[in-house]
Amino acid sequence: MDQVPDDPNRPEGPGGQGGTPEDGGPPVSDVPPVPVVPVVPMEGDSQTAAQGPSAQGPPQGQPMAPPQGQPQGQPQGQPIGPPMGPDGKPLVGANGKPRPIRRFVEPSPPKKRGSFFPGGYPMVILILGLLGIASCHFTVGGFLQRLGTMSDDKPLSQPGLAVLAIKGEIYDTEWAVEAVKRFHADPNVKALIIRVDSPGGLVAPCQELYQTLKRFDRPKIVTMGSLAASGGYYIAVTGDHIFANPGTITGSIGVIMEAIEFTGAMEKLGVKSEVIKSGKYKDTGSPFRAMRPDERETLESMVMNVYEQFVRDVMAGRKKMTEEAVRALADGRVFSGEEAQALGLVDSLGGYDEALALAKQLGGLPKDKDPEILYEDGQTGLLGSLIGNSFGFLRPMGEAVVAPGLTMKYIYHPGL
Repeated sequence: MDQVPDDPNRPEGPGGQGGTPEDGGPPVSDVPPVPVVPVVPMEGDSQTAAQGPSAQGPPQGQPMAPPQGQPQGQPQGQPIGPPMGPDGKPLVGANGKPRPIRRFVEPSPPKKRGSFFPGGYPMVILILGLLGIASCHFTVGGFLQRLGTMSDDKPLSQPGLAVLAIKGEIYDTEWAVEAVKRFHADPNVKALIIRVDSPGGLVAPCQELYQTLKRFDRPKIVTMGSLAASGGYYIAVTGDHIFANPGTITGSIGVIMEAIEFTGAMEKLGVKSEVIKSGKYKDTGSPFRAMRPDERETLESMVMNVYEQFVRDVMAGRKKMTEEAVRALADGRVFSGEEAQALGLVDSLGGYDEALALAKQLGGLPKDKDPEILYEDGQTGLLGSLIGNSFGFLRPMGEAVVAPGLTMKYIYHPGL
């Protein structure tokens, strides 16, 4: 087979030979063409050029000696240095194979961390402001439209009225007791309006407020809201006249005792309680064991005793009703305001406006003039009013969790 003459323009492989896949060089398709700088004969080299191809270099297979003035290691007729990639490094590695090109990618700027709330903190401030305005409107706004000029803890500057608002479940009446005492000490308070919108609450706080209201020796007018049941009705009977809306829920005369028991959950968790006590009834109502029959009998006796106190106080307040009439209704049932008025539990159907008109009449105040009014609802400012109105429903659950055991209430609360 005829030997193919060596091409001086072909790039050399690892041994100075042409770069082909057969002799170890890089694949032609993978390596870009390498420009070749031809050797131009200079003056004085005419003799060398005239000698023909045999005189232009050493025999095939031997390295060509560099001409005079050319650095060692740079073959004659080859490019000056290997071709460079966009990253400034040779395209061909030391082994003669293509080197992967690593391009510099500019990192993207860091993303801004968003706020937890959509719209950021300005939206949070806006929402809080709207809630505060709404709280002010629903707590005080409705009264301001009807009550005339209100005062705070300061005594009235002229003859007027006082308003005591009992709202939500009753767990603490210390604030109400102090308010009634303050109203009683002010000679300008000519009558007291008791606004009740409550399902009742713990027995002792209800009784404490009941006794305090009984000692208030000026006219007391009660106006019921949407709910005035059990302990709410118990407080209402202290009034000289009771107004109820036709759709008010009232009644629920009775006592309820609740106890929480964890024995089933404790058995599943493998938890056991050990109690050391001085008597067998010392841990009655414990949530860590089941109630014994004799304990249940003892507690039922106590509940009936407190029930009799409820019935007795209702009869003292509703002098027009006989004991038989009161006991016939005192089985825990609730009534609408219209039913309660027909049964004698309330005196008239009406709302706050009717109660205000009667309070001015009984207090000897002008009918055509808005009186100065002292108002107390137990809330401490706007924030307290907002929290009380929005999250008051969580309180009974908190009471049960913090103080498990027995709780005895004048309350209408079928959900718990």
